[in-house]
Amino acid sequence: MEIRFIKPEEAVDYHKISAASFIWNFNKDEDNEVNVPVIGAFNDDKLIAGIEVFDFKCNYCGNILNAVVLSGICSQPEYRRMGGIREIFNEIGKTAIENDITFGFLAPFSISFYEKFGYANLNRIFAIKVPFDKLRQIPKCTDVELYTGEQLDELCKLHNKCAMNENLMTLREDKKHFCEKPLEEADYTYIHRDSSGEADGYTRFKVNRPDEVRVEEIFALNPESLYGLIGFLRNYDGIAKNLIVRKQYQGSAFSCLADRIDDVTYEYNGGYAGRIYNLKKLLENNAYPTHYGKFSILSLDELEQNKGIFEVEYENGKAVVNHKSEGDYDIELTAAAAARLLLAGEGHNAQTAVYIDGVKLKTSADDFFRAFPYRATRFTDSLWSV
Repeated sequence: MEIRFIKPEEAVDYHKISAASFIWNFNKDEDNEVNVPVIGAFNDDKLIAGIEVFDFKCNYCGNILNAVVLSGICSQPEYRRMGGIREIFNEIGKTAIENDITFGFLAPFSISFYEKFGYANLNRIFAIKVPFDKLRQIPKCTDVELYTGEQLDELCKLHNKCAMNENLMTLREDKKHFCEKPLEEADYTYIHRDSSGEADGYTRFKVNRPDEVRVEEIFALNPESLYGLIGFLRNYDGIAKNLIVRKQYQGSAFSCLADRIDDVTYEYNGGYAGRIYNLKKLLENNAYPTHYGKFSILSLDELEQNKGIFEVEYENGKAVVNHKSEGDYDIELTAAAAARLLLAGEGHNAQTAVYIDGVKLKTSADDFFRAFPYRATRFTDSLWSV
């Protein structure tokens, strides 16, 4: 089986596989090119499976690391069980080091399926629905400016500042993440400004009258900007009944605000799954406690770069990481378990981690758990629609 990026003339074949796999209609007039790289699996020169590949830069403990985001994962139904998808995943894992990829993300249709490739659920995100009449305690606000494309550099800079406050958030550098024609597309992004005129928060939303204002993104650098943005959204309370804020998690800024409001409802979503492609680099970039600690991981990952013993000795926030083939260890982790404990930011301890499939403790591993406390964590693919 051959694994490689598809050629432009093979785009139609990929779209046909995608249509057959996801059960949607193939359009020969429109489905004739791909806008992102696609890695394909070929059997006897016939494309039988493909995966779209996006490159992102993510915050991890204040460090910027490269990530791969996989989408459009599909295979021709009559060629399934031939290993096409697995071979593509294997190729991504093998080339991760040379491409400087530390971790990967995808939206799983079945977490048990993607666990076979080392992925684990990270985000248990939810949408929060609040009746507008329950937000009356927040003063209305007009200290905002409509984004029209002219403020792109400022908006990207603001987003990236916000991203450094949440683990795994992606950075943004171009216009594809924001709508620069708000009036034409009824897709609005407003920037909040403080008393000095400095941008300190933004929100992106659509209005579905008379039911809801549907907020896809809301980011704030401080409580004042969060309350200012909510106060601005309250200006729509005359034409919509509810405010819905998506992609929240326990401990996010808006979630903390909503915890104090009556009649709030939550709708959960499976979110994203993640996988570690360079365990040593991830451990080296973790933010460690100031006091001394030491632990060892036995990694059962199938990837050569992640297989074996990882010894970590840390102090003053930094660590030295040694990778060797054998030795003593404190905790044993499969690839999926490592992703769950090191990426999800759930803050487990020895008593809770043992219930995660793929985790086995040889010691109490106290220094390991101290090194991975609860952290505000939200990976969210920034290419979206509402």
